[in-house]
Amino acid sequence: MTGQGEGRPGAIHDRLVEAMNSGVLATDERGRITAWNPRARELLGYTRDEVLGRPMHRLLHRDADGHVPPEQDCRPLRGLRNGVPDHGDGQRFAHRDGRLVMCSWSSAPIYTGDPGLAGPADRAVAGLVVVFQDAADRVEVERERRDQMARVQRVNSRLRLVAEITTVLSSTLNEQEALRRLVRLVVPALGDWAEVDLLVRDGRVERVAATHHGLPAADVAGLEGPLPPLPRVPRGPLAQVLQGGTSVVLGGVASVRSDEPLDAAQRELFQVMDAQSAIIAPLAARGETYGALTLGYSRPGHGYGPDDRLVVEDVARRTGLVLANARLYAEQRNTAEAMQRNLLAPLPQPGDLRLEARYVPAAQVSWVGGDWYDAFALPDGAVGVVIGDIVGHDLQAAARMAQVRNMLRALAWNMAAPPGIAPPSTVLAALDGVMAAVSDADLATGVFGRVEEASGGRWRLRWCNAGHPPPLLITGDGGTQFLDEHGVLLGDPALTGTRPDAVRALPPLSTLLLYTDGLIESRDTDLSDRLTSLRRHGSHLAQLPLTDLVDQILERIRPSGEDDVALLALRIPG
Repeated sequence: MTGQGEGRPGAIHDRLVEAMNSGVLATDERGRITAWNPRARELLGYTRDEVLGRPMHRLLHRDADGHVPPEQDCRPLRGLRNGVPDHGDGQRFAHRDGRLVMCSWSSAPIYTGDPGLAGPADRAVAGLVVVFQDAADRVEVERERRDQMARVQRVNSRLRLVAEITTVLSSTLNEQEALRRLVRLVVPALGDWAEVDLLVRDGRVERVAATHHGLPAADVAGLEGPLPPLPRVPRGPLAQVLQGGTSVVLGGVASVRSDEPLDAAQRELFQVMDAQSAIIAPLAARGETYGALTLGYSRPGHGYGPDDRLVVEDVARRTGLVLANARLYAEQRNTAEAMQRNLLAPLPQPGDLRLEARYVPAAQVSWVGGDWYDAFALPDGAVGVVIGDIVGHDLQAAARMAQVRNMLRALAWNMAAPPGIAPPSTVLAALDGVMAAVSDADLATGVFGRVEEASGGRWRLRWCNAGHPPPLLITGDGGTQFLDEHGVLLGDPALTGTRPDAVRALPPLSTLLLYTDGLIESRDTDLSDRLTSLRRHGSHLAQLPLTDLVDQILERIRPSGEDDVALLALRIPG
């Protein structure tokens, strides 16, 4: 009989439940515990006798603070009301000793009636079976996985930010523009506000860019401008960083001293920004500190940990390199431009004739150098005018330009002496031969002309064009005409062809405009359109004083910057 009892279906079911490695409990229709297996006792500490008949919700269910939540919020018992199986994770069950045990669970309703005669919807719920397991280890592993994924995403996000900052800053060599872009990029990704202080000459400090995600731009812009000079003995954090120190993490306004003027200015900034935390990193490269980047949070509870510090320092280091390159570029550009300008002789102002010239360097320092203008008195009383362009865009082109300019001056002077005054084409032919013999210059274009006063106060131009853009003649009433006669380039013996001379009367108050191709050529614009534009603007500006006319021509034509520009204008007296 005993063997038969142990083999009945109910007994087998009971043994299976007791042998499960999960806690199992059952409730009646009112949520009172009716079954409790040994694993449930191991997990929660209660014996079977201690739990039978007691309400599961009040005995076991707890919220994150250890309190009994409202019964309608008890998901494991929801099946009593809706008759639907359910499952969940992260449920806190109360241990007998007061601890909270994090569990995963599943519940299934127990129905009344014969399951063969009716479906679940037609039968009443007589109770629940709840199976639960200790999920603390798995929840912890899952939490660590989520945290790791969040860290990876944060690192990737910051790497993308650093890459974007590098790309954006590298797209300009203008210091001010680069730093304004910088503060806009790092806020709000790395802080609620940011500002940049630069060291300028004589130990002076200037705040050149500032932004705050929550303050009006006008209020923040008022913080920019000159700051007190760097003290001889730096004590405050900003002064220490500017004098070659490493980055500094600060706790807020209270972390900034105010016993020296520069620190007082920094403290004022922190007060306006409502700084709760901040980091100051040096903008340095190649052993020189150019300034400091300050980032901060206005929200409590945010700060800069070791990982944040590494990111900010990386951004500051890359910005320092951009500043170093920008200053090196500016220095090289200034040197090249100064060299070019020094090679261009001052203009004469013979009699009632008026001359004006402009030189505009190319946008890239490596393109400065080949263009020149010149004007000089000749021994027969005429005025020689020259516009030219040496092939090449570098300092070597500038040196070759000086060679050719000086040779042309000497030849023009020598060949203008009475009694046999050589026409401009002969002067250029002589220059062509001398270039091949004594100059490093390869190819060149140019216009050489003689402005001569004839009887009765009339003026004329005799000129020769060696492959150069045509001069523009602008009459006092706004009429315009390109002087299109031209011949072959200078410097290549293989080129065959002529360089014809041409003569044109220069009416009173007319303007002769000579220019290099940098004024009219652009990669994305048709040359004929640019020439038409030059002609139209010349007509509109015809009656302006000569100084204003050349300035307005440059402003309206807007050279592309792909090449340097030389411009020479001559005004005939009325």
